[in-house]
Amino acid sequence: MQFSDVLDAQIEAYANEQNIRSTEPYPRISKDRSQTFSLYLNSKNEDSKIQDPMSNSTGTKISLLTSEKHSSLKQFSQLEKISLKEMHVNQIHYGKYLICRIIEVPFSTNAKNLLIEDENEEIENLKVFNYNPNYEISKIFAKNNILIIKEPYLKLLNLDNPDFYIHVESSSDIQLVYDHNIEKWQTSEFDLTFDELNLMGNQSFSNKDYETAVKFYTLALVKNLDSKALNNRAAAYLNLNNFYQAYKDCTKALELNAHNEKAYFRLGKSLYFMRQFEKASDAFKNCLDINPKNEEALTELLRVTDRIRESKYGEYDIRKLIKDCRDNVLRHDVADFKSDLLEISLENNKRVLKAKSNIKRGDLLIGSKAVSIAYQKEYKSKILGINLTIKKVDTSPKAQNILNLISKAKDDPYILKSIYDLESEKNSDFLANNFILDISKIEKIVTFNSVQSEPLEFFGNFKPEPNDLEDNSGFWILPSYLKHSCLPNTKRFYFNDVVLVYASEDIKQGDLITTSYVENVEPFRERVRILKEFGFDDCNCELCQIDREDPLTSTRDSYILEIRDRIKKLVEDDSKDVSEGLKFFDTVKDMYKNRSKYRYGLALPLLYCGALFRNKGKLDKSAKIYLDLFELCKDYQEKMAVYGLVEAINDYFLWFDMDKAKECYKKWKNFSIGHNEYFMHRCDAKIIDYENIYQLLEEK
Repeated sequence: MQFSDVLDAQIEAYANEQNIRSTEPYPRISKDRSQTFSLYLNSKNEDSKIQDPMSNSTGTKISLLTSEKHSSLKQFSQLEKISLKEMHVNQIHYGKYLICRIIEVPFSTNAKNLLIEDENEEIENLKVFNYNPNYEISKIFAKNNILIIKEPYLKLLNLDNPDFYIHVESSSDIQLVYDHNIEKWQTSEFDLTFDELNLMGNQSFSNKDYETAVKFYTLALVKNLDSKALNNRAAAYLNLNNFYQAYKDCTKALELNAHNEKAYFRLGKSLYFMRQFEKASDAFKNCLDINPKNEEALTELLRVTDRIRESKYGEYDIRKLIKDCRDNVLRHDVADFKSDLLEISLENNKRVLKAKSNIKRGDLLIGSKAVSIAYQKEYKSKILGINLTIKKVDTSPKAQNILNLISKAKDDPYILKSIYDLESEKNSDFLANNFILDISKIEKIVTFNSVQSEPLEFFGNFKPEPNDLEDNSGFWILPSYLKHSCLPNTKRFYFNDVVLVYASEDIKQGDLITTSYVENVEPFRERVRILKEFGFDDCNCELCQIDREDPLTSTRDSYILEIRDRIKKLVEDDSKDVSEGLKFFDTVKDMYKNRSKYRYGLALPLLYCGALFRNKGKLDKSAKIYLDLFELCKDYQEKMAVYGLVEAINDYFLWFDMDKAKECYKKWKNFSIGHNEYFMHRCDAKIIDYENIYQLLEEK
């Protein structure tokens, strides 16, 4: 089965879904308990025999990302209870919630399948779609757990099958409940004393079973609102990365005891991980006021002071970022930075960044840590993202990251607000503070703003070693404000989950700050296709306008797309046949005969010709070609330009032409944007020892 077949099937199923939703609702009919149990277990057994059609590995999940997903926009406190008997088939029960118990072990297909009963012992099937198999608290769907479902949708299976089930499209509409008042579902734990429950929580915590620890602390707190139990539950929440709940518990503990050293310390930790660094600093200072000898608090205060300095001045430790990347650190501990030279403005109801004053080439404008980034290497199971918003099969990391963000957003109002702010949502404060997740809107925002982080190891010989970090997808807030242009005025440098954005040219006051979501060396046709995946219908930059008006654009695009893979294969096979590369270059060059600028279609032919001449041992010619590549790309294609200079230095050095190598090195130093340490690392080629060449090139 091909990805296209899966996509077509899901598009057809989505069309049928619209027909189902238009069917008139009718009262739910009670299901036979034993028959429903039997059918559920049969489905579970059958599913265990089915192999994934898209992968040899097990655990692939299908996530259906649509533009019309139902998710409740209300809090539980605004809803009234409903029973299964009161429900109607093919209806979303707005303003209602269902409390239910899981009565059988769940199983996974393209949804999490559960069998539930309400307090009247009515039985029903529940399917939870778009759940995150790699992120959700592992015990939320365990047998005998009590769940609350917001505004449940009792869905007809299909038009040809009268069966029905509760359909949940967002895991944010489900809440795990410990302290309920339904007597028949209460276990013996409800009869334990506060001290006994708190002790069981401590034991679970010691065993690193933090979900169970939360359960016992919660039951204990029902009996006695105690600051120590709140402190203990906060510690468990911290270990579950549920920082907002930890923050709330610490705040409540401090209301009960204003001199609670542990509460201040854990408050600081929770605020730190929510990236509220100034507030975290105050919490650690309050902790040290109570106990000046608290070494952990002092260490955390020093750490948060570094984050505050980064956020105010953009003072990042570039050497450490580089070292950590070399040591395969995937996520860095840094703060976000926005230059005072920038201001956020509204343009067509979208937030954009503009220059508040004149900006010089090389100024650091943005430092940003990904709100979330997914590397496929970290996950055992794959997620097949059927994204009907753009009618495309998402890569597994992109689908995974969308689900990661939904999971994070439902537990962190700061993340939720920052996502809503990208769409200029007027009620973003209210929505975030009340944890109202508009899943359709969030998925759309993340779909059009997710990008791939480029592994730091970029420049080297033409055939780099495989890098398992390349299969990733990340979401950065501040860079998402940058408007697209194929001729951008900024350049992004990635350190895995951190991106630094520098001005790549002088920018005048009032100008939009732009970045490129596509390589401008790509043919015009390909740029248009790729930009649509980011939600851009059109690009009106000068390059795109010239390409539209150029009568040879279509012919040139078709030729490049037809030939480039074949020439690349010659290079990868160490071919010495330069004639094919030169023919490729000459043909493309001839198709630019009426163009004097932005002839970026020549970049790949030059790149391949340089490599072919190198294969042949003609390093003087390959170096000259790489230098031509630099001259072609130096204005708006930094990646290719630096690559050209690095390889020119390489080949002139190996050709023993130190004068020309030094000349190229001077060009490189004048051209470099940002920190020299970063550029020296990017030029750490595999062909020669750059520590030695660096010293030689610096000699007068």
